[in-house]
Amino acid sequence: MKLDRPTLRHFIQEAIENLVNEETMEQQRNNAITQISNILMRLEQTNINAQDVLNAAKEAYEAALPKDETAMGMSMGNRKEKKWSDADHDKQEKIAKEIEKEDPGISKEKKMAFAGAQVNREKRKRKK
Repeated sequence: MKLDRPTLRHFIQEAIENLVNEETMEQQRNNAITQISNILMRLEQTNINAQDVLNAAKEAYEAALPKDETAMGMSMGNRKEKKWSDADHDKQEKIAKEIEKEDPGISKEKKMAFAGAQVNREKRKRKK
């Protein structure tokens, strides 16, 4: 294949579009699964115990968590669900609408996550 200007321009445009497009949570999850399974396959080929590696990785991950989460016995996988009032849900929706106005292309998952985090920050401030 000849790499002339239009072809290069096309490849660059595709690369930029791929970088600009947001990955969904499902795509991120699938990518992570693929990467981990590839690593496990390489470990199997070198006769390294994959389960030992997974256990060590989990320990390293838990050690890297912020101290306030690990001290309370919580990790990302088994956090207690926070109880929100109707007012908190309404506030999240209001913030999400403001985010949508500022950035119309943002995914709903990201928008709601940002809004939820903001509601939680405000709740923590009120408790202090």
